[in-house]
Amino acid sequence: MIREFDRWAYDNRLRAWRAEWKLIVAFVMLAVVMMGGWREQWLVLIGMAYWIVARARVPFSVYGKAMLAASVFLGLSLLTLVVSVSVPFQITFIDSQLQPAAKLAVRSLAAWSCLFFLLITTPAPDLIAVLRRMRLPAALVELCFLMYRFIFLLEQAAAELMLALRARSGGTHWRHGGMLMYQLWMKTWQSYEAFSRSLAARGGVASAGHTHQREKAHVPLVDVAAGIIMALLLGWAWRKG
Repeated sequence: MIREFDRWAYDNRLRAWRAEWKLIVAFVMLAVVMMGGWREQWLVLIGMAYWIVARARVPFSVYGKAMLAASVFLGLSLLTLVVSVSVPFQITFIDSQLQPAAKLAVRSLAAWSCLFFLLITTPAPDLIAVLRRMRLPAALVELCFLMYRFIFLLEQAAAELMLALRARSGGTHWRHGGMLMYQLWMKTWQSYEAFSRSLAARGGVASAGHTHQREKAHVPLVDVAAGIIMALLLGWAWRKG
């Protein structure tokens, strides 16, 4: 899934937008979600879906996977609000917490849609270049780049270990999950030590080498009109709230 998201970050229709503009849009919408009511949150959720699926031309299946994954983690977290477990093992539902849990779910999904818009439409090297232009500390920028690189190494190592486990014993027992986590930790630590030794052997590097595609400043008129309409709808919802 991670590689699929990264591929669409390069192939989407909003690739021509400058990374700064998409960063501003994402964080402005995120601020609206955090400070606004349920009307604004639903408008942002629908608006982000429009920008991702209709304008960026990201397949709905990809958008659905991202929202489903967020919904699963969110649902597990919200169980602590609506379910109570007493000392003599007894499970009860708290009706009074259903409405706050529903509001929290909408707010969380709307916030995730803003961040996913930035993730699925902007390649990581472009975001790192924006951080550099913002004059952030070099150590922080390099840490972000190394984390981005480490995610793919971790995914590849996990896929290889799972394939090896299934080839040897089927990988269906719960103990195989523990074996996978332990071996993944060991392999990751070995990769980290090898990377550290390679840097030390070269005398270290001042910064990690990464390039980003030259950005274009052209924005279609349709996108400008859609942005204005969304801003007007948010202003109307804000007044109604």
